[in-house]
Amino acid sequence: MAESEIVQQEQNTEEVEHSQNTILDDPELEQALESVPPQERKVIERMMVSSFQMRGVSSPETAVMKKITEEHITKYLEGAEIDMKNSYTEKFHKKVFTFLTIVVAMIFFVIIILLLEDKPEIMEKIIYTLGGVIAGAFGGYGFGKKHNDD
Repeated sequence: MAESEIVQQEQNTEEVEHSQNTILDDPELEQALESVPPQERKVIERMMVSSFQMRGVSSPETAVMKKITEEHITKYLEGAEIDMKNSYTEKFHKKVFTFLTIVVAMIFFVIIILLLEDKPEIMEKIIYTLGGVIAGAFGGYGFGKKHNDD
């Protein structure tokens, strides 16, 4: 540990001890606590002391927050903006891909109908099969499930 951190912790400890004494010596607080039964009073005093101790402890997050500059925030916001733009373009490309997939599937369906015009019994089975596949894909376990997860 660096010397400055040790000094900082010592100062925090002194502040906590001072605040504990100050809190428990407060006449207004003493008067309010007189009406509380002794057992509950001890619990309340412990809670108050621990809450003031927690204020004095410096966490790693606090140390990092003190070192953040305006430049860091600007870089973070620029990165967030780029991420938002990338997310938008990804969603746009996903929509275009879905549209093109549907168009290709429709063209394939029309071609099958035109090729099997002479054989209605085979065309009927293929259309029912393709209809079942399409209904299953949009039924929630295929396309619908993936679409809602995004």
